[in-house]
Amino acid sequence: MGMYERGVIKKPERREGTHPIWRGIGCIMMVLIAVMSYAGASLLVDANGKHGWVQVPSELRGSLPKIIISGQPVLYVELFVAFILAIVGFGLFVIVYSLVFKTSSPRNRTDYY
Repeated sequence: MGMYERGVIKKPERREGTHPIWRGIGCIMMVLIAVMSYAGASLLVDANGKHGWVQVPSELRGSLPKIIISGQPVLYVELFVAFILAIVGFGLFVIVYSLVFKTSSPRNRTDYY
């Protein structure tokens, strides 16, 4: 190589997309958080009925037809509380994911290219 010639600098290959294991964990967590939030909502609404922490409005209790009612007159309340718990659960999942991603990312910016 001559004095005024430059060699070719090869950059390491950049991986595109997310790792497949993160897609699988995300799918499992979506289902798991939804199921856990409904179960937690059911327990919280039952405990609220026994202890009377919060008075549930009659609009949220719902007026379901007698055929559909199977001992669940507070279905709308459970769904509302499950929605709130799901938002909290997904928020915690995002925080944990960002911490894991931050610790597993390369320290030097040149490693990205």
